[in-house]
Amino acid sequence: MATTYEIHPGIGIARVGTSTKHHFLGPEPDAPPPNPYRDDEGNLLRQAARFRVFECARDEKNALLSAREVTSELGTIAWTVHLANRKAAGEVFPPPDPAVPPEQRLRNHGRPRDELTIDPGPRTLNGPHQAARFDTGKFKQETVFLGEIRTEGADDKRRLLVLGGFGLSGSVPSGIPVGPPRGDFANNDDWFDDISDGPVRAVVTTPDGTTHQTKPSWVIVAPPDFAPGIPNFVTMYDVARDVAVQEEWLAIPDKPSFTRDIYPILSRPFAYSWVSRRAGLMHGSARWAPSSPRWKTLADPTRDPDIRRALLDRLRDPRTRPPSDLNSMPRLHDDTNKKGQVLPPTRTQYLLLEKWVAGSFVDDWPEEQHPGELLPDALDRVSLQGCSGGAFFPGIEAGRIMTDGEKYSEPYRLDADTLEPGAVTEGNALPWQADFHLCRDDSPNPQFQETALAWWPAQRPDTVFPDLASADSGTPQSWHRGVTDMGDMVRDWHQLGVVVESQSPDGRPVFLETERRLPRSSPEE
Repeated sequence: MATTYEIHPGIGIARVGTSTKHHFLGPEPDAPPPNPYRDDEGNLLRQAARFRVFECARDEKNALLSAREVTSELGTIAWTVHLANRKAAGEVFPPPDPAVPPEQRLRNHGRPRDELTIDPGPRTLNGPHQAARFDTGKFKQETVFLGEIRTEGADDKRRLLVLGGFGLSGSVPSGIPVGPPRGDFANNDDWFDDISDGPVRAVVTTPDGTTHQTKPSWVIVAPPDFAPGIPNFVTMYDVARDVAVQEEWLAIPDKPSFTRDIYPILSRPFAYSWVSRRAGLMHGSARWAPSSPRWKTLADPTRDPDIRRALLDRLRDPRTRPPSDLNSMPRLHDDTNKKGQVLPPTRTQYLLLEKWVAGSFVDDWPEEQHPGELLPDALDRVSLQGCSGGAFFPGIEAGRIMTDGEKYSEPYRLDADTLEPGAVTEGNALPWQADFHLCRDDSPNPQFQETALAWWPAQRPDTVFPDLASADSGTPQSWHRGVTDMGDMVRDWHQLGVVVESQSPDGRPVFLETERRLPRSSPEE
């Protein structure tokens, strides 16, 4: 049995916002979501990533046996974080033909790379109630604030908060339009934003004076999640789990749990109906609540397997990646951006479903989803389950780099010794608002154009229900109404509404748009 000091979550997620007064914590086990998502002046709250150090005991297969958080009684912690933004110095997206000369594959090619990388260097905190700002990095001659770190100290815990920037994007020189003809959805020369990422390290000094290097973590500062209660069909946790299985760090269970492994995959497409009119048309009539008797049927391995096979046949096999048909679900793009090619589950998700179809699974419905899960593992899981795991074209929180096993040191932990600060978000859209605007349902009339697909409605809604009446009547409105082009999105993104869960008078869970600050406009604008 090995004892290690480890930072968890292994990958933490912060998100930009406009409030300088308040923030909220990123998802943690059993922690309620914020209410509201704006401060008293109407500014959108930033999401902070919180990190903790644990003394962990692991077996020979690296499975976590026990863990206790490092408190003031167990030692002191020196935290070091290094945020950077490498987007303007990165390669264009999508990756160009290899025949293109290397220097022409880069954004802002021909410009000095050090003028394009926003890198304020690392910051270190050595005790509670400390803070430091990432406020010295520059894009060309423009100083760009990437965020700050703070140590908590209200009790004996020694935890770290990482907050990102305020969602600022701009051009140097100023006034350059975003989008055509100078740029596109992902590549805009002379532009910057304040998205960032980088390693989180810690040194523990125990009461006997011994110092211990911890397993490092990574933090990603991402755009906001405007529908935090809607899960992605493929989450970043699913992607990281699939990487761990392919690297043979983790194994697929012989008999998957229906509650833990199968139910999340099957239920997520239906949740999209709250943020995507297309999903509502395709499978909105099956908004199955957890109390629905259909789940009990699907959780029973003795029932007719053809019922299970019929559902699996609606999904795309990620191993063969055949062309999709009009009945495939979910109605989301895959990484190719080709017409009609729907997003498949990960290989691991699909293998779990195949075991389910064969009847080789545990009927544990409706038991606790994660019985016996230790806190470090739960922190890793919950942090990444709130992120999109596709389509990586180029992505919301991160891009295709998250599918590369060589970029990880172990399950759910990026390799901080080989990755450069800013590498995880380097391939994402520049500025982030450009892709955020264009990556919406690609049909102006979803009711008739059945081959059209959506992108990331669980982060960037396509359509929403502003009130209970619109939800009951099934008449959603465009989420981005009032925003007509990329320039509008750069300016007004923080005034758009947040989709949150509430209850109807009869007790039904509903997800409605709240806290919208833009003036009312036409539903189809």
